[in-house]
Amino acid sequence: MAINKLPSDIVIAVTYICNSKCRMCNIWKTEKLPVLALEEYKKLPKTIREVNLTGGEPFLRPDLVELIKLLVELNPKVRIIISTNGFASELIKQRLMEILPIKPDIIVGISLDGIGEIHDQVRGIPGGFEKVMATIKILKELGVKDLHLAFTAGDYNINELPKVYQLSRQLGMEFTIAAIHNAESYFNTVDNKITEINEFKKEFKGLIKAELKIWDLKRWLRAYFAYALIKFLETGKRLLPDYSGIDNVFIDPLGNVYPATISGYLMGNLKDFKDFRELYTSEKAQQVLKLEEIEQNWIICTARSAMKRHAFAVLFWILKNKILGVNL
Repeated sequence: MAINKLPSDIVIAVTYICNSKCRMCNIWKTEKLPVLALEEYKKLPKTIREVNLTGGEPFLRPDLVELIKLLVELNPKVRIIISTNGFASELIKQRLMEILPIKPDIIVGISLDGIGEIHDQVRGIPGGFEKVMATIKILKELGVKDLHLAFTAGDYNINELPKVYQLSRQLGMEFTIAAIHNAESYFNTVDNKITEINEFKKEFKGLIKAELKIWDLKRWLRAYFAYALIKFLETGKRLLPDYSGIDNVFIDPLGNVYPATISGYLMGNLKDFKDFRELYTSEKAQQVLKLEEIEQNWIICTARSAMKRHAFAVLFWILKNKILGVNL
């Protein structure tokens, strides 16, 4: 594969340390390991366009503010999202008071998988729902303008989807959705399963119809993402090709680089190369990129670039379903 450009979208897990005990993820069970040194992130390409900082719980990394400053120095226009469980309210407040002067348009995505005790059960933290709501209040008071409410769907909480969606509308937050998935090399789990496909179709149909009713392109694109997700859950196949490793990569807390969060194909470790280009053009990375299928998946970090590359097909689906109605 000829290298024309380096990946511009990067998901960085900045730490394995986590203060939740999610039922669909075993990161919190991971032994304490050293994280990639801040200096190593200077090897990232200056062409980075979007970075999602995740974990573990990213706000638990002590030098998170310095990392964000480094990313902004690489590319002042970079879009940065921090994905948090929202449990460490005061720490999040302290960190953001330092981050906002550096990156005023920072995006914060907060996980919410149900209302009240349902969320507490999914995330394994008593009082977790109240902690999330307290953090949202703090973020609004701080003036964080771009807030997302992120729902991860499983058999155990799929009927909570419309409630969380409605709450996002009441709070004036963007709504994002994902389904549970396996990632042995990252989430340390291989036994997540979805069996209630009919319930998923019912709840997803309501979400898609609601998003298509509003005259907002971003909402329409989310509707398509949700449609493609339910089709993936039904068939195990993507509606659009996968550009994992080409448009986007994932870097774990140790510096290992993979095509995506769910991938087990190691491309190399950032510590072992002088810069990202050297890693990306290495023999090992090129062998991974030559694979016909990295792994089947439909997650936002791999779907986004596919939707951009196949914009005509996505827009055709949007127009068809707005005119004829949603059919799952």
